[in-house]
Amino acid sequence: MSSPPAEETVHLTVPDLARRWKTTETAIRIRRHRGKAPKGFRAGGRVLFPLTAVEEFEAEQMAEDRPSHRGTTVEHRPAEPLRARRPAKA
Repeated sequence: MSSPPAEETVHLTVPDLARRWKTTETAIRIRRHRGKAPKGFRAGGRVLFPLTAVEEFEAEQMAEDRPSHRGTTVEHRPAEPLRARRPAKA
């Protein structure tokens, strides 16, 4: 009697995640070291990230993202146009 087929979970490697996020493998390793990456685990000398954990992490990041408030303070407003120059004296 065989056991039911296990659900295959898709995992991303460091290079896979770097391609997905359009960054370098080193950046992924640094983010993982700092705790700013999805939960992963070591298997056979490689770090694997379950796709579900990556998608959850991305959703959390999107939820925490707030619109920028640049340009709303006086220091960040565009400069006012310069006044017209006075005609040169003859």
